[in-house]
Amino acid sequence: MFKYKKLFPLFLVQFFTWLGLFSLWIYATPVITKYFFTTGNSESFDFENGTKWVGICFALYSILGASLTFTLHKILKRNSKYAVHAVALFCGALGLMSMGFIHSKYLLLLSFVFIGIAWSSISTTPYLLVGEMAPDEENEKYYSVFNFSTVIPQAVAAFLLAFMTKQYFHGEMIETIFAGGVFMLIGAVISLLIYFKEPKIKEKIND
Repeated sequence: MFKYKKLFPLFLVQFFTWLGLFSLWIYATPVITKYFFTTGNSESFDFENGTKWVGICFALYSILGASLTFTLHKILKRNSKYAVHAVALFCGALGLMSMGFIHSKYLLLLSFVFIGIAWSSISTTPYLLVGEMAPDEENEKYYSVFNFSTVIPQAVAAFLLAFMTKQYFHGEMIETIFAGGVFMLIGAVISLLIYFKEPKIKEKIND
């Protein structure tokens, strides 16, 4: 495992990124139905409309993320992947945190636009970085190890987010999503720090 230490900085970025994503995926439906459609009754008409709006929001960020991938590849060819990824994660953090400050379901779509920008990079850039780090003969092994960067946050999120919601946020799940935005912001900062140290990292890898 020691030979995979070059993956560790990216692992940190992934850890906080996926905590943010899991906060959205776990709590989006109860948050949007409660705070934007003002209902907690799962059998009500408003709740049904709320769940439909969740589907629209998720479809928006997924389609936008996929569409931006083509543009993202062009940007990545001209710029540092860590720097571009940091900007994308900043957008994702803004999208998550903004949900706590808006009250219109239509403005909520703007939050998911920012999340879509982040998703375009989250689903692309880290894997390109792993491809650059991995020797040709060990490419598959590096990707196998890298898969833990999504599995570990998932296991942590299952406990941590529920604990935070109950113990610190008094059941206010919108605060949990805001915390998810903070986690993603931390991932963005780490990615930015790696960018500033990138020349030294490359020298170590080449050595």
